[in-house]
Amino acid sequence: MNLETFKRDIQNRYHALESENLESKVSSMIAALSTDWSTTPSQLSVQELRTFTGAMIEEEGRTLYGELEELMAQKERLERQIARKSEELQHLKYHLFTALEKELGDHDESLKKLHQVKLNSIDLLEILEEITESAIITTMEKGSDTQEMIEEIIKEITFTALNANVLNAVRIRRILSSILQSALGIAEASPNQADVILRGTLRGIHSALIRSIEKFRQYLLYVPEEVKALYRDEYKTIEVELDNVDTLYSQIIHALRAHNDPLLVDKLSTINNEMLSSSNELTLLSRETVELLRARLAKIKKGVTERGSQLLKSKSAQEAKAMGVRAWSVAKAAMEGAVKGAKDAMDKK
Repeated sequence: MNLETFKRDIQNRYHALESENLESKVSSMIAALSTDWSTTPSQLSVQELRTFTGAMIEEEGRTLYGELEELMAQKERLERQIARKSEELQHLKYHLFTALEKELGDHDESLKKLHQVKLNSIDLLEILEEITESAIITTMEKGSDTQEMIEEIIKEITFTALNANVLNAVRIRRILSSILQSALGIAEASPNQADVILRGTLRGIHSALIRSIEKFRQYLLYVPEEVKALYRDEYKTIEVELDNVDTLYSQIIHALRAHNDPLLVDKLSTINNEMLSSSNELTLLSRETVELLRARLAKIKKGVTERGSQLLKSKSAQEAKAMGVRAWSVAKAAMEGAVKGAKDAMDKK
């Protein structure tokens, strides 16, 4: 039997039955095997049966395939627009801060303040809620496979925002809080789709965080020891945060409760618990990364090799270290403030 001819004939025959319901179409096609091709389903080979069913699926799902292709094209266009605008905004911010740093010269106190502003301004953090809101609303307007589309879009937005080789607890919490805040706002305005919005958002964040930790893990495997020596203390703090990543979501959700509908926050918490109980991938990956980080930290000694010392004394390395130290001090201060605020809130309760 010529499979190409067989497939074409099946599709033509099936298309002619478009006014009938699905069950009637299948019955008619089974009958046609006997009348038109002198065979039965049991006599077909695996390849022939695959061709037979595949031809019917293609014909029956023609409209859905078309809609799916259009949705994927829309998703790709949106991702390209986000990536392009993100890159443009990043270049603008970097150029502006570079110009400001040149004007400030060597005034250390002013540079420290500027770098605090820079830390809070760079990487789309200032407009992350607006980007998230626009992406979710655009997805909802399309009205098809909403949860899956929201999950994919949020995954890309979150991963792009997290874009850093050195994970930082303050940065992670701010990004996740901003995205969840947007999702809660839209869910409150669209109660009938609240579950879909929150579930898709949480799953997207979860996937992006796993991807980011894996990226950090790969970074640890290949970054030179001399570079790690610059961030020895920072890595120790990251180690603690990763070791407690399973409590990250609950802490963020608890913080969101003060400014959102309690019922929606409860729903978010329930979905989060369901998601975490069904998969321990995030916890396992975090623990593996912690073990790797500990192994790498053990190799970093107070003194570095002669080649490493020369590298660390170079002007570019010193500038990088200064920026890194300032950024880390800002993040650390913010982290300590957040922890203190959470403890104070719990003590009051």
